[in-house]
Amino acid sequence: MLRHPEYPMLVIDAGNTSVKFAMVARSGGAPRFVQSAPTAKLTAALAKRFGAKAKFVAVSSVVPAASRILKKVFPNARFIGPRTKVGFATRADRKTIGSDRLANVAAASARHGGNVLVASFGTAATFDLLDAKGVHRGGAIAPGWQAFAALPSARTALLPRVPAQAAGRFIGRNTREALAAGTAGGYAAMIWQIIAAMKREAGVKKLRVITTGGDAASVAKITKLKSVSDPLLTLRGIALLCAGAAREGSK
Repeated sequence: MLRHPEYPMLVIDAGNTSVKFAMVARSGGAPRFVQSAPTAKLTAALAKRFGAKAKFVAVSSVVPAASRILKKVFPNARFIGPRTKVGFATRADRKTIGSDRLANVAAASARHGGNVLVASFGTAATFDLLDAKGVHRGGAIAPGWQAFAALPSARTALLPRVPAQAAGRFIGRNTREALAAGTAGGYAAMIWQIIAAMKREAGVKKLRVITTGGDAASVAKITKLKSVSDPLLTLRGIALLCAGAAREGSK
């Protein structure tokens, strides 16, 4: 039998770049962002400090090293995994889909129902589609904006690294302007193409696009994509899934 959720609840999103901590004060309440820390610098002492007042801990982790630390500090924590009750139908392979993506879809499904595409822009860019019936059809994974912008300089001897920002012009007058045009224009084209192809494949004409992740604002400027920004989407989904799974198990 799973432990029934108690409040305040500590919600943890351990990603490849950073670990985010938030608190949920009551059942059905919104997460209140507390702090984030680089994943590489996560320690047991740091996790204990953020979880000192929590009565229940909900976790999504896509980093095994972070998972080991968090399981040691919070042995009774609820981790999202392949067997977590999600509350929506999915065609994705539950053994391979990341817990952060499941959390994103859960939050989007609860708030918006069907005809929704969730785009999360972090270390990687992930896209998940809910069709008209609210069925999660699966999604796509692409390079994150920072990684994409760094590609030309990483594989060439003379090309400099340009800031990951929107291009000022698309006919560059020097190497830096040309690189900015190519990276920003190329990234925008990739995003638009992925979304268009997913819509065609799912037979969806109109989609509500929900964006989240650390680079969501930057990507919005580059792509001019009409979307609803929800910086807390993943944290909302983690709380929803872990509390729901605990209630399901306690019946």
